Amino acid sequence: MNTRALNPGGLVVPTFDGDALARLLLRYGIGPAEQAAIRAFGRMVDVDVLAAGLAERFAHVGEGGGAPLDAFCASLARLAEWDFSATWLRELVRRWLECYLAGAVAEFPFLATEALLGECQAQLLGERSTAHRLELDIQMALVRLGFCLGGVLAEATVEQEQAFRICAEDADPVLGIPNRRRFLGLLTEYLKCVGEGDVLGLVLVTADWGFAADVLALDEQDCLRLALSDAMRAALRPRDVLCALGNAEWAVILPDLRSSAQVSLAAYKLVDACDAARSNAFPALRGRFCAGGSWAPEHARNVLDLERTARMAVNVARRSGQLFDVYCPDVTRRADRDAHFETEVARAFEARQFRLYLQPQVVLPSRRPVGAEALLRWTDSEGRAVSPGRVLRVFERLGLMADLSRWVIQQAAQSLAALDAAGCELRISANLVAEDLQDPELPLFIRQTCETWRISPSRLCFELTEGGLVSSEGMSVRTLEALKGGGGRLALDDFGTGYSSMDYLRRLPVDELKIDKSFVERIVQSASDRSIVELMVRIAHAFGLEVVAEGVENEETESMLVAMGCDCAQGYLYASAMPVDVFIDWWRDAVRQEDSPPSG
Repeated sequence: MNTRALNPGGLVVPTFDGDALARLLLRYGIGPAEQAAIRAFGRMVDVDVLAAGLAERFAHVGEGGGAPLDAFCASLARLAEWDFSATWLRELVRRWLECYLAGAVAEFPFLATEALLGECQAQLLGERSTAHRLELDIQMALVRLGFCLGGVLAEATVEQEQAFRICAEDADPVLGIPNRRRFLGLLTEYLKCVGEGDVLGLVLVTADWGFAADVLALDEQDCLRLALSDAMRAALRPRDVLCALGNAEWAVILPDLRSSAQVSLAAYKLVDACDAARSNAFPALRGRFCAGGSWAPEHARNVLDLERTARMAVNVARRSGQLFDVYCPDVTRRADRDAHFETEVARAFEARQFRLYLQPQVVLPSRRPVGAEALLRWTDSEGRAVSPGRVLRVFERLGLMADLSRWVIQQAAQSLAALDAAGCELRISANLVAEDLQDPELPLFIRQTCETWRISPSRLCFELTEGGLVSSEGMSVRTLEALKGGGGRLALDDFGTGYSSMDYLRRLPVDELKIDKSFVERIVQSASDRSIVELMVRIAHAFGLEVVAEGVENEETESMLVAMGCDCAQGYLYASAMPVDVFIDWWRDAVRQEDSPPSG
Protein backbone atom coordinates (compact mmCIF):
# COMPACT_ATOMS: atom_id res chain seq x y z
CA MET A 1 0.00 0.00 0.00
CA ASN A 2 2.86 2.31 -0.89
CA THR A 3 0.99 4.65 -3.22
CA ARG A 4 -2.33 6.39 -3.01
CA ALA A 5 -4.79 7.87 -5.48
CA LEU A 6 -7.48 10.42 -4.66
CA ASN A 7 -10.60 9.49 -6.60
CA PRO A 8 -13.12 12.08 -7.79
CA GLY A 9 -15.38 11.01 -4.93
CA GLY A 10 -12.70 11.93 -2.40
CA LEU A 11 -11.63 8.33 -1.63
CA VAL A 12 -7.96 7.55 -1.02
CA VAL A 13 -7.56 4.10 -2.61
CA PRO A 14 -4.16 2.34 -2.52
CA THR A 15 -2.79 1.13 -5.85
CA PHE A 16 -1.08 -2.07 -4.53
CA ASP A 17 1.59 -2.48 -7.16
CA GLY A 18 3.19 -5.92 -7.53
CA ASP A 19 6.03 -5.40 -5.05
CA ALA A 20 3.76 -3.78 -2.45
CA LEU A 21 1.28 -6.67 -2.63
CA ALA A 22 4.04 -9.25 -2.28
CA ARG A 23 5.43 -7.49 0.79
CA LEU A 24 1.93 -7.26 2.28
CA LEU A 25 1.30 -11.01 1.94
CA LEU A 26 4.74 -11.82 3.31
CA ARG A 27 4.15 -9.59 6.34
CA TYR A 28 1.08 -11.60 7.31
CA GLY A 29 2.59 -15.01 6.53
CA ILE A 30 0.46 -15.74 3.47
CA GLY A 31 2.82 -17.80 1.34
CA PRO A 32 2.17 -20.27 -1.51
CA ALA A 33 0.73 -22.93 0.83
CA GLU A 34 -1.72 -20.46 2.40
CA GLN A 35 -2.71 -19.14 -1.01
CA ALA A 36 -3.38 -22.70 -2.18
CA ALA A 37 -5.54 -23.35 0.91
CA ILE A 38 -7.57 -20.17 0.23
CA ARG A 39 -8.11 -21.24 -3.38
CA ALA A 40 -9.30 -24.62 -2.13
CA PHE A 41 -11.79 -22.86 0.15
CA GLY A 42 -13.08 -20.93 -2.86
CA ARG A 43 -13.90 -24.17 -4.61
CA MET A 44 -15.84 -25.42 -1.56
CA VAL A 45 -18.19 -22.43 -0.92
CA ASP A 46 -20.79 -20.41 -2.78
CA VAL A 47 -19.86 -16.71 -2.99
CA ASP A 48 -23.47 -15.48 -2.88
CA VAL A 49 -24.26 -17.58 0.18
CA LEU A 50 -21.12 -16.29 1.88
CA ALA A 51 -22.11 -12.66 1.13
CA ALA A 52 -25.62 -13.21 2.53
CA GLY A 53 -24.18 -14.76 5.67
CA LEU A 54 -21.83 -11.79 6.20
CA ALA A 55 -24.70 -9.31 5.79
CA GLU A 56 -26.71 -11.19 8.41
CA ARG A 57 -23.82 -11.18 10.87
CA PHE A 58 -23.30 -7.43 10.38
CA ALA A 59 -26.99 -6.87 11.03
CA HIS A 60 -26.67 -8.64 14.39
CA VAL A 61 -23.89 -6.24 15.49
CA GLY A 62 -25.80 -3.14 14.44
CA GLU A 63 -24.03 -2.47 11.15
CA GLY A 64 -26.68 -3.80 8.80
CA GLY A 65 -28.59 -2.14 6.00
CA GLY A 66 -27.74 0.26 3.28
CA ALA A 67 -26.36 -0.06 -0.22
CA PRO A 68 -22.70 0.65 0.77
CA LEU A 69 -22.69 -2.22 3.29
CA ASP A 70 -24.37 -4.64 0.87
CA ALA A 71 -21.74 -3.79 -1.74
CA PHE A 72 -18.97 -4.28 0.82
CA CYS A 73 -20.34 -7.72 1.85
CA ALA A 74 -20.52 -8.79 -1.78
CA SER A 75 -16.95 -7.63 -2.37
CA LEU A 76 -15.64 -9.26 0.82
CA ALA A 77 -17.26 -12.58 -0.10
CA ARG A 78 -15.32 -12.64 -3.34
CA LEU A 79 -12.17 -13.48 -1.39
CA ALA A 80 -13.14 -17.05 -2.32
CA GLU A 81 -12.41 -16.11 -5.94
CA TRP A 82 -9.25 -14.09 -5.25
CA ASP A 83 -6.40 -14.79 -7.64
CA PHE A 84 -4.02 -12.79 -5.42
CA SER A 85 -3.82 -9.85 -7.82
CA ALA A 86 -4.35 -6.23 -6.69
CA THR A 87 -7.73 -5.76 -8.39
CA TRP A 88 -9.95 -7.38 -5.75
CA LEU A 89 -8.06 -5.81 -2.85
CA ARG A 90 -8.43 -2.31 -4.33
CA GLU A 91 -12.13 -2.89 -4.87
CA LEU A 92 -12.55 -4.13 -1.28
CA VAL A 93 -10.82 -1.03 0.13
CA ARG A 94 -12.97 1.24 -2.01
CA ARG A 95 -16.15 -0.47 -0.83
CA TRP A 96 -15.05 -0.16 2.77
CA LEU A 97 -14.27 3.56 2.41
CA GLU A 98 -17.72 4.10 0.95
CA CYS A 99 -19.13 2.47 4.10
CA TYR A 100 -16.90 4.70 6.22
CA LEU A 101 -18.11 7.84 4.45
CA ALA A 102 -21.67 6.61 4.91
CA GLY A 103 -21.17 6.53 8.69
CA ALA A 104 -19.58 3.18 9.58
CA VAL A 105 -17.43 3.32 12.74
CA ALA A 106 -13.64 3.23 12.40
CA GLU A 107 -13.52 -0.11 14.29
CA PHE A 108 -15.65 -1.76 11.62
CA PRO A 109 -12.69 -3.46 9.81
CA PHE A 110 -12.09 -5.59 12.92
CA LEU A 111 -15.79 -6.46 13.17
CA ALA A 112 -15.66 -7.37 9.51
CA THR A 113 -12.64 -9.62 10.06
CA GLU A 114 -14.37 -11.39 12.95
CA ALA A 115 -17.56 -11.84 10.94
CA LEU A 116 -15.59 -13.09 7.94
CA LEU A 117 -13.77 -15.78 9.98
CA GLY A 118 -16.98 -16.85 11.68
CA GLU A 119 -18.90 -17.15 8.43
CA CYS A 120 -16.04 -18.94 6.68
CA GLN A 121 -15.91 -21.50 9.52
CA ALA A 122 -19.68 -21.95 9.30
CA GLN A 123 -19.48 -22.45 5.57
CA LEU A 124 -16.52 -24.82 5.91
CA LEU A 125 -17.63 -27.05 8.79
CA GLY A 126 -21.36 -26.57 8.93
CA GLU A 127 -22.71 -28.29 12.07
CA ARG A 128 -19.65 -30.51 12.53
CA SER A 129 -17.48 -30.14 15.61
CA THR A 130 -14.43 -31.82 14.11
CA ALA A 131 -12.26 -30.80 11.14
CA HIS A 132 -10.04 -32.62 8.69
CA ARG A 133 -6.40 -31.65 8.19
CA LEU A 134 -7.18 -29.73 4.97
CA GLU A 135 -9.95 -27.87 6.70
CA LEU A 136 -7.58 -26.92 9.53
CA ASP A 137 -5.04 -25.66 6.99
CA ILE A 138 -7.76 -23.63 5.30
CA GLN A 139 -8.85 -22.17 8.64
CA MET A 140 -5.29 -21.13 9.52
CA ALA A 141 -4.86 -19.52 6.08
CA LEU A 142 -8.19 -17.70 6.49
CA VAL A 143 -7.15 -16.42 9.92
CA ARG A 144 -3.98 -14.96 8.46
CA LEU A 145 -5.96 -13.48 5.57
CA GLY A 146 -8.43 -12.00 8.06
CA PHE A 147 -5.64 -10.28 9.97
CA CYS A 148 -4.25 -9.04 6.64
CA LEU A 149 -7.58 -7.60 5.51
CA GLY A 150 -8.26 -6.02 8.91
CA GLY A 151 -4.86 -4.32 8.81
CA VAL A 152 -5.33 -3.12 5.23
CA LEU A 153 -8.77 -1.66 5.93
CA ALA A 154 -7.64 0.00 9.17
CA GLU A 155 -4.65 1.56 7.41
CA ALA A 156 -6.91 2.77 4.62
CA THR A 157 -9.13 4.41 7.25
CA VAL A 158 -6.16 6.30 8.73
CA GLU A 159 -5.00 7.46 5.29
CA GLN A 160 -8.52 8.59 4.44
CA GLU A 161 -8.66 10.70 7.61
CA GLN A 162 -5.27 12.19 6.77
CA ALA A 163 -6.56 13.04 3.29
CA PHE A 164 -9.59 14.76 4.83
CA ARG A 165 -7.34 16.87 7.06
CA ILE A 166 -5.08 17.80 4.16
CA CYS A 167 -8.11 18.65 2.05
CA ALA A 168 -9.52 20.83 4.83
CA GLU A 169 -6.20 22.65 5.18
CA ASP A 170 -5.41 22.94 1.47
CA ALA A 171 -8.79 23.39 -0.20
CA ASP A 172 -11.39 26.13 -0.23
CA PRO A 173 -14.25 24.78 1.92
CA VAL A 174 -16.93 26.00 -0.50
CA LEU A 175 -15.34 25.53 -3.91
CA GLY A 176 -13.31 22.40 -3.18
CA ILE A 177 -10.36 23.75 -5.21
CA PRO A 178 -6.86 24.47 -3.88
CA ASN A 179 -6.69 27.42 -1.50
CA ARG A 180 -3.82 29.89 -1.17
CA ARG A 181 -1.71 27.54 0.95
CA ARG A 182 -2.03 24.74 -1.59
CA PHE A 183 -1.55 27.20 -4.46
CA LEU A 184 1.89 28.17 -3.15
CA GLY A 185 2.88 24.51 -2.85
CA LEU A 186 1.62 23.65 -6.33
CA LEU A 187 3.32 26.65 -7.91
CA THR A 188 6.58 25.68 -6.19
CA GLU A 189 6.38 22.17 -7.67
CA TYR A 190 5.58 23.44 -11.15
CA LEU A 191 8.44 25.95 -11.04
CA LYS A 192 10.87 23.14 -10.22
CA CYS A 193 9.89 21.46 -13.48
CA VAL A 194 10.41 24.51 -15.70
CA GLY A 195 13.31 23.80 -18.03
CA GLU A 196 15.04 25.53 -20.89
CA GLY A 197 12.48 26.75 -23.40
CA ASP A 198 9.51 25.99 -21.11
CA VAL A 199 6.84 28.55 -20.23
CA LEU A 200 4.82 28.39 -17.02
CA GLY A 201 2.01 30.95 -16.95
CA LEU A 202 0.19 32.49 -14.00
CA VAL A 203 -3.05 34.48 -14.24
CA LEU A 204 -4.77 36.26 -11.34
CA VAL A 205 -8.47 37.05 -11.76
CA THR A 206 -10.26 39.51 -9.46
CA ALA A 207 -13.89 40.54 -9.09
CA ASP A 208 -14.74 44.07 -7.96
CA TRP A 209 -18.32 44.23 -6.70
CA GLY A 210 -18.27 47.41 -4.61
CA PHE A 211 -21.08 47.04 -2.08
CA ALA A 212 -23.27 45.02 -4.46
CA ALA A 213 -22.20 41.56 -3.27
CA ASP A 214 -22.22 42.50 0.42
CA VAL A 215 -26.02 42.53 0.51
CA LEU A 216 -26.23 38.93 -0.74
CA ALA A 217 -26.93 36.21 1.78
CA LEU A 218 -24.01 33.91 2.56
CA ASP A 219 -25.58 31.07 0.58
CA GLU A 220 -25.99 33.39 -2.40
CA GLN A 221 -22.38 34.50 -2.12
CA ASP A 222 -21.30 30.85 -2.11
CA CYS A 223 -23.48 30.15 -5.16
CA LEU A 224 -21.91 33.12 -6.94
CA ARG A 225 -18.38 31.92 -6.21
CA LEU A 226 -19.29 28.39 -7.31
CA ALA A 227 -20.79 29.66 -10.56
CA LEU A 228 -17.68 31.71 -11.33
CA SER A 229 -15.31 28.86 -10.44
CA ASP A 230 -17.24 26.35 -12.55
CA ALA A 231 -17.24 28.76 -15.50
CA MET A 232 -13.49 29.27 -15.25
CA ARG A 233 -12.83 25.54 -14.94
CA ALA A 234 -14.83 24.95 -18.11
CA ALA A 235 -12.72 27.53 -19.95
CA LEU A 236 -9.38 25.94 -18.99
CA ARG A 237 -7.40 23.00 -20.28
CA PRO A 238 -7.58 19.78 -18.23
CA ARG A 239 -4.01 20.24 -16.95
CA ASP A 240 -4.50 23.88 -15.86
CA VAL A 241 -4.97 24.41 -12.11
CA LEU A 242 -7.59 26.79 -10.71
CA CYS A 243 -7.03 27.99 -7.13
CA ALA A 244 -9.05 30.24 -4.81
CA LEU A 245 -6.96 32.96 -3.16
CA GLY A 246 -9.86 34.78 -1.52
CA ASN A 247 -13.58 35.49 -1.73
CA ALA A 248 -13.16 37.43 -4.95
CA GLU A 249 -9.74 36.38 -6.26
CA TRP A 250 -8.56 33.31 -8.16
CA ALA A 251 -5.22 32.15 -9.51
CA VAL A 252 -4.72 29.90 -12.53
CA ILE A 253 -1.49 27.96 -13.06
CA LEU A 254 -0.88 27.32 -16.75
CA PRO A 255 1.80 24.64 -17.22
CA ASP A 256 3.43 23.45 -20.46
CA LEU A 257 2.67 26.50 -22.58
CA ARG A 258 4.02 26.65 -26.11
CA SER A 259 4.06 30.46 -26.10
CA SER A 260 3.64 33.29 -23.61
CA ALA A 261 0.80 34.56 -25.81
CA GLN A 262 -1.32 31.74 -24.36
CA VAL A 263 -1.30 33.59 -21.02
CA SER A 264 -3.17 36.52 -22.57
CA LEU A 265 -5.54 34.19 -24.41
CA ALA A 266 -6.35 32.29 -21.20
CA ALA A 267 -6.86 35.51 -19.23
CA TYR A 268 -9.38 36.94 -21.70
CA LYS A 269 -11.25 33.62 -21.79
CA LEU A 270 -11.42 33.59 -17.98
CA VAL A 271 -12.74 37.14 -17.75
CA ASP A 272 -15.36 36.47 -20.45
CA ALA A 273 -16.40 33.24 -18.70
CA CYS A 274 -16.82 35.06 -15.38
CA ASP A 275 -18.89 37.82 -16.92
CA ALA A 276 -21.14 35.29 -18.67
CA ALA A 277 -21.56 33.28 -15.46
CA ARG A 278 -22.45 36.42 -13.52
CA SER A 279 -25.04 37.38 -16.15
CA ASN A 280 -26.63 33.93 -16.05
CA ALA A 281 -26.58 33.27 -12.30
CA PHE A 282 -27.04 36.82 -10.94
CA PRO A 283 -28.28 39.07 -13.79
CA ALA A 284 -29.14 41.92 -11.43
CA LEU A 285 -25.66 41.99 -9.89
CA ARG A 286 -23.16 44.41 -11.35
CA GLY A 287 -19.44 44.04 -11.04
CA ARG A 288 -16.18 44.14 -12.96
CA PHE A 289 -13.68 41.39 -13.64
CA CYS A 290 -10.07 41.97 -14.56
CA ALA A 291 -6.98 39.81 -14.79
CA GLY A 292 -3.21 40.12 -14.76
CA GLY A 293 -0.64 37.67 -16.03
CA SER A 294 3.04 36.82 -15.93
CA TRP A 295 5.14 33.79 -16.74
CA ALA A 296 8.26 31.95 -15.71
CA PRO A 297 11.13 31.95 -16.21
CA GLU A 298 11.12 35.31 -18.06
CA HIS A 299 9.36 37.34 -15.37
CA ALA A 300 10.34 35.41 -12.26
CA ARG A 301 11.95 32.18 -11.11
CA ASN A 302 10.43 31.77 -7.65
CA VAL A 303 6.91 31.59 -6.26
CA LEU A 304 6.65 34.95 -4.50
CA ASP A 305 8.15 36.94 -7.37
CA LEU A 306 5.93 35.23 -9.94
CA GLU A 307 2.82 35.97 -7.89
CA ARG A 308 4.00 39.53 -7.26
CA THR A 309 4.49 40.21 -10.99
CA ALA A 310 1.02 38.86 -11.81
CA ARG A 311 -0.49 40.92 -9.01
CA MET A 312 1.21 44.08 -10.30
CA ALA A 313 -0.29 43.39 -13.72
CA VAL A 314 -3.81 42.94 -12.37
CA ASN A 315 -3.49 46.17 -10.36
CA VAL A 316 -2.49 48.03 -13.51
CA ALA A 317 -5.48 46.53 -15.34
CA ARG A 318 -7.82 47.56 -12.52
CA ARG A 319 -6.55 51.15 -12.40
CA SER A 320 -6.57 51.59 -16.19
CA GLY A 321 -10.02 50.07 -16.66
CA GLN A 322 -8.76 47.23 -18.87
CA LEU A 323 -9.89 43.61 -18.78
CA PHE A 324 -6.31 42.31 -18.70
CA ASP A 325 -2.73 43.44 -18.53
CA VAL A 326 0.55 41.60 -18.61
CA TYR A 327 3.53 42.31 -16.40
CA CYS A 328 6.33 44.53 -17.67
CA PRO A 329 9.46 45.72 -15.81
CA ASP A 330 8.27 49.35 -15.85
CA VAL A 331 5.38 48.25 -13.65
CA THR A 332 7.85 46.95 -11.07
CA ARG A 333 9.88 50.13 -11.02
CA ARG A 334 6.77 52.26 -10.68
CA ALA A 335 5.33 49.97 -8.00
CA ASP A 336 8.62 50.01 -6.10
CA ARG A 337 8.66 53.81 -6.18
CA ASP A 338 5.05 53.96 -5.00
CA ALA A 339 5.70 51.43 -2.24
CA HIS A 340 8.78 53.34 -1.09
CA PHE A 341 6.84 56.60 -1.06
CA GLU A 342 3.98 55.05 0.93
CA THR A 343 6.44 53.67 3.45
CA GLU A 344 8.16 57.03 3.77
CA VAL A 345 4.84 58.84 4.28
CA ALA A 346 3.72 56.36 6.95
CA ARG A 347 7.02 56.62 8.80
CA ALA A 348 6.97 60.41 8.58
CA PHE A 349 3.50 60.46 10.10
CA GLU A 350 4.59 58.18 12.93
CA ALA A 351 7.62 60.39 13.54
CA ARG A 352 5.43 63.53 13.49
CA GLN A 353 7.42 65.06 10.63
CA PHE A 354 4.40 66.77 9.05
CA ARG A 355 3.76 70.43 9.65
CA LEU A 356 0.61 72.52 9.70
CA TYR A 357 0.86 75.81 7.81
CA LEU A 358 -1.69 78.61 7.93
CA GLN A 359 -2.98 80.53 4.89
CA PRO A 360 -4.75 83.79 5.82
CA GLN A 361 -8.40 84.54 5.11
CA VAL A 362 -9.33 88.23 4.90
CA VAL A 363 -12.53 90.28 4.94
CA LEU A 364 -13.40 92.09 1.72
CA PRO A 365 -12.82 94.80 0.82
CA SER A 366 -10.77 95.89 3.85
CA ARG A 367 -8.41 92.86 3.76
CA ARG A 368 -8.66 92.66 7.53
CA PRO A 369 -7.45 89.20 8.70
CA VAL A 370 -10.35 87.14 10.01
CA GLY A 371 -8.98 83.60 10.01
CA ALA A 372 -6.71 81.06 8.40
CA GLU A 373 -6.97 77.65 6.76
CA ALA A 374 -4.74 74.89 8.15
CA LEU A 375 -2.84 73.21 5.30
CA LEU A 376 -0.61 70.13 5.44
CA ARG A 377 3.03 70.46 4.48
CA TRP A 378 5.81 67.87 4.31
CA THR A 379 9.37 67.71 3.04
CA ASP A 380 10.65 64.23 2.14
CA SER A 381 13.97 62.67 3.11
CA GLU A 382 15.68 64.30 0.10
CA GLY A 383 14.54 67.78 1.10
CA ARG A 384 11.84 68.10 -1.58
CA ALA A 385 8.46 69.61 -0.76
CA VAL A 386 5.75 67.05 -1.57
CA SER A 387 2.37 68.22 -2.82
CA PRO A 388 -0.39 67.78 -0.22
CA GLY A 389 -2.62 66.02 -2.76
CA ARG A 390 -0.08 63.26 -3.31
CA VAL A 391 0.34 62.80 0.44
CA LEU A 392 -3.41 62.68 1.03
CA ARG A 393 -3.85 59.98 -1.63
CA VAL A 394 -1.39 57.81 0.29
CA PHE A 395 -3.30 58.37 3.52
CA GLU A 396 -6.51 57.34 1.75
CA ARG A 397 -4.91 54.12 0.41
CA LEU A 398 -3.50 53.28 3.84
CA GLY A 399 -6.78 54.00 5.61
CA LEU A 400 -5.20 56.70 7.78
CA MET A 401 -7.41 59.66 6.91
CA ALA A 402 -9.24 59.58 10.26
CA ASP A 403 -5.91 59.51 12.12
CA LEU A 404 -4.65 62.41 10.03
CA SER A 405 -7.80 64.44 10.76
CA ARG A 406 -7.36 64.01 14.50
CA TRP A 407 -3.72 65.04 14.24
CA VAL A 408 -4.72 68.14 12.23
CA ILE A 409 -7.35 69.06 14.83
CA GLN A 410 -4.79 68.75 17.62
CA GLN A 411 -2.25 70.85 15.69
CA ALA A 412 -4.89 73.46 14.86
CA ALA A 413 -5.80 73.75 18.55
CA GLN A 414 -2.13 74.07 19.46
CA SER A 415 -1.74 76.78 16.79
CA LEU A 416 -4.75 78.65 18.19
CA ALA A 417 -3.12 78.58 21.62
CA ALA A 418 0.02 80.11 20.08
CA LEU A 419 -2.09 82.79 18.36
CA ASP A 420 -3.82 83.58 21.65
CA ALA A 421 -0.47 84.02 23.35
CA ALA A 422 0.41 86.59 20.66
CA GLY A 423 -2.92 88.41 21.06
CA CYS A 424 -4.22 87.15 17.70
CA GLU A 425 -7.87 86.17 18.09
CA LEU A 426 -8.50 84.64 14.67
CA ARG A 427 -10.20 81.37 13.80
CA ILE A 428 -8.58 78.39 12.07
CA SER A 429 -10.31 76.17 9.50
CA ALA A 430 -9.46 72.46 9.30
CA ASN A 431 -10.67 69.90 6.76
CA LEU A 432 -12.74 66.86 7.68
CA VAL A 433 -13.31 63.79 5.48
CA ALA A 434 -16.11 61.26 5.09
CA GLU A 435 -14.60 58.89 7.67
CA ASP A 436 -14.68 61.65 10.27
CA LEU A 437 -18.41 62.16 9.81
CA GLN A 438 -18.96 58.46 10.58
CA ASP A 439 -17.12 58.75 13.91
CA PRO A 440 -19.58 59.39 16.75
CA GLU A 441 -16.66 60.09 19.11
CA LEU A 442 -15.34 62.99 17.04
CA PRO A 443 -17.31 65.76 18.83
CA LEU A 444 -16.06 64.52 22.21
CA PHE A 445 -12.49 64.39 20.91
CA ILE A 446 -12.73 67.98 19.68
CA ARG A 447 -14.16 69.19 22.98
CA GLN A 448 -11.39 67.44 24.97
CA THR A 449 -8.74 68.88 22.63
CA CYS A 450 -10.08 72.40 23.08
CA GLU A 451 -10.10 71.95 26.85
CA THR A 452 -6.50 70.69 26.77
CA TRP A 453 -5.28 73.78 24.89
CA ARG A 454 -7.71 76.14 26.65
CA ILE A 455 -9.30 77.53 23.53
CA SER A 456 -12.92 78.11 22.61
CA PRO A 457 -14.45 75.61 20.12
CA SER A 458 -15.94 78.63 18.30
CA ARG A 459 -12.41 79.42 17.09
CA LEU A 460 -12.37 76.19 15.03
CA CYS A 461 -14.09 75.95 11.66
CA PHE A 462 -14.50 72.52 10.07
CA GLU A 463 -14.53 72.36 6.28
CA LEU A 464 -16.53 69.55 4.64
CA THR A 465 -16.53 68.57 0.98
CA GLU A 466 -19.74 67.76 -0.88
CA GLY A 467 -18.37 64.34 -1.85
CA GLY A 468 -17.71 63.50 1.79
CA LEU A 469 -21.24 64.47 2.74
CA VAL A 470 -22.72 62.22 0.04
CA SER A 471 -20.60 59.17 0.89
CA SER A 472 -21.43 59.31 4.61
CA GLU A 473 -24.85 60.95 4.60
CA GLY A 474 -26.28 58.49 7.13
CA MET A 475 -24.03 59.83 9.89
CA SER A 476 -23.39 63.32 8.49
CA VAL A 477 -26.29 65.25 9.93
CA ARG A 478 -25.99 63.81 13.45
CA THR A 479 -22.24 64.40 13.60
CA LEU A 480 -22.50 67.90 12.16
CA GLU A 481 -25.24 68.85 14.59
CA ALA A 482 -23.05 67.58 17.45
CA LEU A 483 -20.11 69.67 16.18
CA LYS A 484 -22.34 72.69 15.81
CA GLY A 485 -23.84 72.14 19.26
CA GLY A 486 -20.33 72.03 20.70
CA GLY A 487 -19.66 75.55 19.47
CA GLY A 488 -17.73 74.78 16.28
CA ARG A 489 -18.18 76.55 12.97
CA LEU A 490 -18.96 74.58 9.77
CA ALA A 491 -18.08 75.36 6.17
CA LEU A 492 -19.04 73.64 2.91
CA ASP A 493 -15.74 73.41 1.01
CA ASP A 494 -15.08 73.37 -2.77
CA PHE A 495 -18.69 74.29 -3.50
CA GLY A 496 -19.62 73.76 -7.16
CA THR A 497 -17.16 70.93 -7.83
CA GLY A 498 -19.29 68.12 -6.40
CA TYR A 499 -23.00 67.41 -6.27
CA SER A 500 -24.03 70.97 -5.40
CA SER A 501 -27.42 70.04 -4.06
CA MET A 502 -29.37 72.95 -2.67
CA ASP A 503 -30.83 70.47 -0.23
CA TYR A 504 -27.46 70.41 1.60
CA LEU A 505 -27.63 74.14 2.21
CA ARG A 506 -31.15 73.75 3.54
CA ARG A 507 -30.62 70.72 5.80
CA LEU A 508 -27.06 70.97 7.05
CA PRO A 509 -26.07 73.39 9.86
CA VAL A 510 -23.27 75.11 7.91
CA ASP A 511 -22.11 78.68 8.52
CA GLU A 512 -20.10 79.46 5.42
CA LEU A 513 -19.68 78.39 1.82
CA LYS A 514 -16.27 78.24 0.13
CA ILE A 515 -16.20 78.73 -3.63
CA ASP A 516 -13.56 76.55 -5.28
CA LYS A 517 -10.59 78.28 -6.86
CA SER A 518 -11.25 76.57 -10.21
CA PHE A 519 -14.17 78.98 -10.63
CA VAL A 520 -12.63 82.00 -8.91
CA GLU A 521 -9.39 82.12 -10.89
CA ARG A 522 -11.28 82.37 -14.23
CA ILE A 523 -13.87 85.02 -13.47
CA VAL A 524 -11.80 87.74 -15.15
CA GLN A 525 -11.46 85.88 -18.45
CA SER A 526 -14.71 83.85 -18.49
CA ALA A 527 -18.16 85.41 -18.42
CA SER A 528 -19.76 82.04 -17.67
CA ASP A 529 -17.51 81.45 -14.65
CA ARG A 530 -18.20 84.99 -13.52
CA SER A 531 -21.95 84.33 -13.70
CA ILE A 532 -21.59 81.04 -11.83
CA VAL A 533 -19.63 82.63 -8.98
CA GLU A 534 -22.10 85.51 -8.74
CA LEU A 535 -24.97 83.02 -8.57
CA MET A 536 -23.18 81.04 -5.84
CA VAL A 537 -22.76 84.21 -3.77
CA ARG A 538 -26.45 85.04 -4.09
CA ILE A 539 -27.54 81.52 -3.17
CA ALA A 540 -25.26 81.46 -0.13
CA HIS A 541 -26.52 84.81 1.10
CA ALA A 542 -30.11 83.66 0.55
CA PHE A 543 -29.40 80.88 3.03
CA GLY A 544 -27.71 83.27 5.43
CA LEU A 545 -24.21 81.91 4.80
CA GLU A 546 -20.89 83.74 4.70
CA VAL A 547 -19.00 83.33 1.40
CA VAL A 548 -15.24 82.70 1.16
CA ALA A 549 -13.58 82.75 -2.28
CA GLU A 550 -10.49 80.57 -2.69
CA GLY A 551 -7.61 81.15 -5.08
CA VAL A 552 -7.62 84.95 -5.30
CA GLU A 553 -4.33 85.85 -7.00
CA ASN A 554 -4.78 89.36 -8.40
CA GLU A 555 -6.54 92.64 -7.59
CA GLU A 556 -8.83 92.46 -10.65
CA THR A 557 -10.30 89.21 -9.36
CA GLU A 558 -10.65 90.76 -5.92
CA SER A 559 -12.51 93.78 -7.32
CA MET A 560 -15.03 91.55 -9.11
CA LEU A 561 -15.63 89.53 -5.92
CA VAL A 562 -16.20 92.73 -3.95
CA ALA A 563 -18.71 93.87 -6.57
CA MET A 564 -20.53 90.54 -6.24
CA GLY A 565 -20.77 90.97 -2.47
CA CYS A 566 -18.33 88.18 -1.54
CA ASP A 567 -17.57 88.33 2.18
CA CYS A 568 -14.04 86.91 2.50
CA ALA A 569 -11.15 85.79 0.32
CA GLN A 570 -8.10 83.58 0.46
CA GLY A 571 -5.18 83.28 -1.96
CA TYR A 572 -1.68 84.27 -2.98
CA LEU A 573 -2.75 87.92 -3.39
CA TYR A 574 -2.73 88.15 0.40
CA ALA A 575 -0.21 85.49 1.44
CA SER A 576 0.75 81.89 0.87
CA ALA A 577 0.57 79.24 3.59
CA MET A 578 3.21 79.73 6.29
CA PRO A 579 4.33 78.33 9.66
CA VAL A 580 2.54 79.61 12.76
CA ASP A 581 5.38 81.91 13.92
CA VAL A 582 5.66 83.47 10.45
CA PHE A 583 1.87 83.83 10.33
CA ILE A 584 1.92 85.76 13.61
CA ASP A 585 4.49 88.20 12.16
CA TRP A 586 2.35 88.58 9.00
CA TRP A 587 -0.74 89.25 11.12
CA ARG A 588 1.09 91.94 13.12
CA ASP A 589 2.17 93.67 9.93
CA ALA A 590 -1.41 93.49 8.58
CA VAL A 591 -2.81 94.98 11.79
CA ARG A 592 -0.22 97.79 11.73
CA GLN A 593 -1.07 98.64 8.13
CA GLU A 594 -4.78 98.63 8.96
CA ASP A 595 -4.24 100.91 11.94
CA SER A 596 -1.89 103.30 10.12
CA PRO A 597 -3.53 106.51 8.85
CA PRO A 598 -3.58 106.89 5.08
CA SER A 599 -0.64 108.87 3.70
CA GLY A 600 -1.06 112.29 2.09
